[in-house]
Amino acid sequence: MRALKDEWNVIGTGRSDETIERVRRVGAIATKDNSMACRIADVVILSVKPSHLRDLLPLSRHLEGKLVISVLAGVRTSMLESEFPKARIVRAMPNINAIIGASVTAISAGRSARESDIEVAERIFRKLGDVFRVPEEYMDPITALIGSGPALISEIIDAMLLGAVAAGMPRELAYEMLLKLMEGTVRALEETSMHPAQLRDLVTTPGGTTIAGISVMEEMRVKSGIIYAIKGASDRAKELGMHMESLVLAQT
Repeated sequence: MRALKDEWNVIGTGRSDETIERVRRVGAIATKDNSMACRIADVVILSVKPSHLRDLLPLSRHLEGKLVISVLAGVRTSMLESEFPKARIVRAMPNINAIIGASVTAISAGRSARESDIEVAERIFRKLGDVFRVPEEYMDPITALIGSGPALISEIIDAMLLGAVAAGMPRELAYEMLLKLMEGTVRALEETSMHPAQLRDLVTTPGGTTIAGISVMEEMRVKSGIIYAIKGASDRAKELGMHMESLVLAQT
């Protein structure tokens, strides 16, 4: 939110006093009145848990002619267009790295959205990092890969850190070196355009330490676990969306 307020007048809403205080700390206008915020805003960003979507349905009358950007995991633009029929809908999926301006955000346009709406959404999320325009059919796996990705990568880093400690390294030194390792590996992949398997093979010599470590990873099915983690998170995003659609249909 802090990154946005330099270019736009930002209003943040929330239910709790704690949320309102966080909004104020970044210099935005804070209110608990969603209706008022929607009435005066030109662009409305829906950033709530999918389970709270039903609470937003009464706002429909305040969204006529407005651009609505949804970051609700699993919730399709077609569903939002049916509930907010006079709004123009764009769906987005950023991630937690937005806090340092390094988010990766995917954007998909609903049928009601104009090209100018997509450009506005891109301008907003470029303030938070990189932006990719994608077909909506990819949004559930993107939610898993990009939305959940920082947590999954953090789990991998933590496991490598614990392994280094188990092997005898001081935790602080291992952590500092591990972060530099991650940064350097990403740069090597980007700047050489190598596939990860190619970089792996450059490091892996017959009978060496690297193949010994990779053999243990294969024995423990680490790669399979990561594959299933991404697939499981993607399936869960789809389930959340379908569940919310059924709840909203039951309510209406």
